[in-house]
Amino acid sequence: MKKEVLIDSGPLIALFNSGDKYHNKVLKFLKKFSGKLITTWPVITEVIYMLSFSVDVQNDFLEWIERGSLDIMDLKIADIRYIRTRMKKYSDIPMDLADASLMCISETKSILNIISIDSDFEIYRTLNGKYLKNVLNG
Repeated sequence: MKKEVLIDSGPLIALFNSGDKYHNKVLKFLKKFSGKLITTWPVITEVIYMLSFSVDVQNDFLEWIERGSLDIMDLKIADIRYIRTRMKKYSDIPMDLADASLMCISETKSILNIISIDSDFEIYRTLNGKYLKNVLNG
């Protein structure tokens, strides 16, 4: 089984926006990466919104997903309590829906590795006090 790693919206946006300052870093990392990328629908929504400068780029992103590049985890109604609680706990940062959904999947699937360009994941902790390791930064 391939190593499962969560991926946040920032690296996905950078991957499909050649003008993004993280584009080359993310592209280089993903060319070497051999694991399974996992994300959530709130992350996908955020990426599509941020790529709205080009319908063609949005389409390229969706086609990339369709080819099997990402696994998208569904959230359940029961996950809403976790998400609400985490967003309230980290309201000073603040934690958005996409980040909270990734932390929820981290907990339910016991995945402690993430690919992100945000420092927020250095602050967020799982319910048992563990930090996610950002594998993009080595």
